Amino acid sequence: METSLIQQFKEKINYYHPISEESFQELVALATVVHLKKNEILVHQDTIAREFCFLYNGYLRAYISDEKGRIYTKNIAVQGDFIASTVSCLLGQPSKFTIQAITDCSLLHLSYKKFRELIFKTDDLKSFYIYYLEKNWVIAKEEREISIVMEDAQVRYEKLLKSTRHIEKYVPLQDIASHLGITPTQLSRIRRQLK
Repeated sequence: METSLIQQFKEKINYYHPISEESFQELVALATVVHLKKNEILVHQDTIAREFCFLYNGYLRAYISDEKGRIYTKNIAVQGDFIASTVSCLLGQPSKFTIQAITDCSLLHLSYKKFRELIFKTDDLKSFYIYYLEKNWVIAKEEREISIVMEDAQVRYEKLLKSTRHIEKYVPLQDIASHLGITPTQLSRIRRQLK
């Protein structure tokens, strides 16, 4: 595996909670490198997801498609993010959304089942996962929910630009608008006002 990919993966894990070299090597032994082309699907809506992934480079989007074919972007993943249909992995139920490559991407793919088995026998990995879930599934989720209700679209857009450099270069504006909960027309208006 690429040294820089492994190093970035290790840094991301240690950002949440330091783990031993032994635990890290056990984790890496579960991983395979996967390359996706632009528009390629990682997880299909209504299929059971089985992988937990680390995005080494590129951009992915998680989107929901309704019965009328309308698409709602749930999340945009950037380099260094973990991405999965976690509820699908946990419950063995079909994913409620699709995960698609917005650009060409490289990822580390881990079997969620094997990952969980390793977590339950390795305390430092268990701590990593608890901190990861708290930060992303509790704190960040609550902040996003409050932001959608309490902040106007321009503030949300400016926060996104600050937290995700170069996103406009790689992610289509309709995906950014959908992620922000606004229409592409509203986003265009905001962008004009900021110039």
